[in-house]
Amino acid sequence: MKINRILTSISILMLVVLFMSCARIGTFEKPAQNPPAEETKTQKDIQPPEVTVPKVEPFLFKPLLGKVDRYTVGCVLPLSGSYAAEGSKALDAILLAAGIFDQVSKAPWKVIAADSRGVPEGAKEAIAHLANDENVMAIIAMAGTLEAIEAAREAEKWKVPLVLITSKEGVTAENYYVFQHFLTPTQQIRALTKYALDNMNVAIFSILYPKDRYGAEMVKIFREEVQKIGGKVEKAISYSKTQTDFTAEINKVTGNKLTSVDKANPKKKLEAKTPLSVGFEALFIPDSYLRVKMIAEQLAFYDVRGIKLLGTNLWNSPDLLKKGAEYLEGAVFADSFYTISYYPDTNNFVDIYYSVYGREPEYIEALAYDSAGMIFKVLEKNDVQTRRDFASALIQVDNYKGVTGATSFDADRVAQKVAFILRVRNGKLEQVK
Repeated sequence: MKINRILTSISILMLVVLFMSCARIGTFEKPAQNPPAEETKTQKDIQPPEVTVPKVEPFLFKPLLGKVDRYTVGCVLPLSGSYAAEGSKALDAILLAAGIFDQVSKAPWKVIAADSRGVPEGAKEAIAHLANDENVMAIIAMAGTLEAIEAAREAEKWKVPLVLITSKEGVTAENYYVFQHFLTPTQQIRALTKYALDNMNVAIFSILYPKDRYGAEMVKIFREEVQKIGGKVEKAISYSKTQTDFTAEINKVTGNKLTSVDKANPKKKLEAKTPLSVGFEALFIPDSYLRVKMIAEQLAFYDVRGIKLLGTNLWNSPDLLKKGAEYLEGAVFADSFYTISYYPDTNNFVDIYYSVYGREPEYIEALAYDSAGMIFKVLEKNDVQTRRDFASALIQVDNYKGVTGATSFDADRVAQKVAFILRVRNGKLEQVK
């Protein structure tokens, strides 16, 4: 997504931070206006026309801290590289939250965007520049595991409040200025296992998981949360991220009961059988919707029926139910956002976002929108004049009602969020909690 949709009246500044590489910087400021008092907001008021981003020459980074501008917020996003699409979507949401496209609102906020390129060094350079040269009050950053660690260290170094949109747990530890706004893996699985026990009457689980860091972490957390509810994990079987045939893994997780498999042609059944009796009630699959669909279809092929399928937010994709939805009937997973939610704030956000960008938002846009919304809410307080004031005020946020549900921060500055529990029913997704 290019930034050339932003209002022509917005002053854009693209700067390049140099250490060993560069980061793109863009400034987005609400144009000063004094609309008649009787005007009201309409969709035409927030349509973003075309704008051209000028090319500028590199500048020499000078870490000189000036007076903080309490009306300016920075954001560090991967605007180039492998995750550029996600970074651009997050920027869209932040600008929308700032009221940049609303020609009626008198919101004074400025947004300065810096490109992390999706790498740790880029995130570190961008944080230092925004803190020292742009003198922003606070920063929103979308980061993977390694970028999140570097960003947190740099923010604490310069004592600039940083709201991290990251799944990496533990990044706020001993960092007074660092906050995490994300439905963490632990929060997801805790909500999922509790729902499985309370609403699905399931207490015995097995796991099929990918051989990678994410899969291993999910298995560890799942075991811990199942133990807390008094349940049991029967088996945990791993598979390669590149494979498409899960016959061997299904055979292991069912206790070697696939006796009807033709060894020369594993995908050819010799005879139809009744559903297999297995030693667990639900199967947890922490993987992308693509592999989940393949596994679900192969489970049905081998008559492994009657068990519940459970997953994480990686399942939440418009493509999950485009084909083969019948194999996922009754499956449940947790996420922080759902476009057809029964929350009014969520529905309003989806409508406004679509009217501006012509597409429905996904969870990354929703988290970015709420992150910015909380920041601007805190900055509306006149007694918040310094970065330390801001950090002290942000940790006191309690039950902020956003598009991703209610949010509060605990003593470790980690957002406490209630997960959306989503279920497949009649080939469609529905929010059940």
